[in-house]
Amino acid sequence: MKVDAVIIGAGPSGLTAAIELVQNGLSVAVIDEYYRTGGRLLGQHYEDPKALPNERIWNGREIAEQLEKKARDLGVYIFTGVTAWAVSGKWQINVTGTKVNTITSKVLLLATGSIEKALPIPGWTLPGAMSIGAAQTFTNLHHVAVGKRVIIVGIDPLSLSVMMEMKNAGIDVVGMVLPPLSPVTGIKNSPRHTLERLKDVVDLAPNPLMRMAGRLALGRFPNLTARALTFNLLKVNGVPIHLRKSVAKIEGGRQVEGVTLQSVSIDGHPTGKKEQIEVDAVCLSAGLYPMVDLAQTAGCPIIDIPELGGMVPLHGADMSTPVKGLYVAGNITGIEGAKVAMAQGQLAAASILESMGRESSISVTEAMREVKKARERSPLRFLPKIEEGRSKMNKIWEKEGIV
Repeated sequence: MKVDAVIIGAGPSGLTAAIELVQNGLSVAVIDEYYRTGGRLLGQHYEDPKALPNERIWNGREIAEQLEKKARDLGVYIFTGVTAWAVSGKWQINVTGTKVNTITSKVLLLATGSIEKALPIPGWTLPGAMSIGAAQTFTNLHHVAVGKRVIIVGIDPLSLSVMMEMKNAGIDVVGMVLPPLSPVTGIKNSPRHTLERLKDVVDLAPNPLMRMAGRLALGRFPNLTARALTFNLLKVNGVPIHLRKSVAKIEGGRQVEGVTLQSVSIDGHPTGKKEQIEVDAVCLSAGLYPMVDLAQTAGCPIIDIPELGGMVPLHGADMSTPVKGLYVAGNITGIEGAKVAMAQGQLAAASILESMGRESSISVTEAMREVKKARERSPLRFLPKIEEGRSKMNKIWEKEGIV
């Protein structure tokens, strides 16, 4: 099969890019190994206080369905349940899971997204223990309660947003606690560092007064707030946020039956007595990292930038890479929200069209401005120093003499 452009990843960035490309005269194929399109959009459902009144409810499943319908109606070839296992040349993509074995194209856009980090703690392999992303998918996509009494381990923007989604679905979330300090989790999960991350989700609070109070407490008095939270004064949607407790062990025989909690100091070190809480489900949240495997296979340099989530492909502000005809968009470039990913998809498409001498509905410069706007308006910041990470990438890009 021959097309002008292949996109690997049918999430928000990949579908948005496909629509922009096909609207401007290119033939496009989109590949995704999941059985349906949408990526992480499928599990998202929250209220965005920064959006216009008629756009505040963000229903990721509906948005994914709208994007897919528009793409298909425009003639985009969409292959789901298909694995791209090799890329070579400029460009040949080998796939399994469909009658088409090979797709060739002039350009390749990698929109492979991100995956969850594991959180290995005692008992984490018991049935009933799962990643926070799995809990989100069960809750919002399949409408299945993951348990009757649920506790979340890991306090970060993703777990807080999923907790609110679970509560809105009627699930009894008995609390949120920290993971234990370990070589895997590091000091980033101490109460002190966790408070810094909470500043990035304060805008998801349900009313303006709570949002203002949250900015004041977390922004101006973090150490005082951390000490005060010894008494577990913080609740979100009625759920206690235990910033001074970590889980020591997930308990159970054949399945999750409870957790053992341990009080911790501001820096996360164990103090005081242990206590047990009965639960039948534990959701583990350790963050996300970009999926760069295919970028490596395609010969793109991979750069370690912790502020972007770890190893990411070297790329410019226009989503191009040093490999001719190879572009990236979405969480493969750094962990951000779906709205930023969609803006990046449009930008990547504009860059591709420009490189091929084609007209586009939006210029590269305009599309770059839209990415910036999306970042500023995003209700969720998964990484507190994302701008610093973007700046680092731009400097490396310039140092390599690519611009």
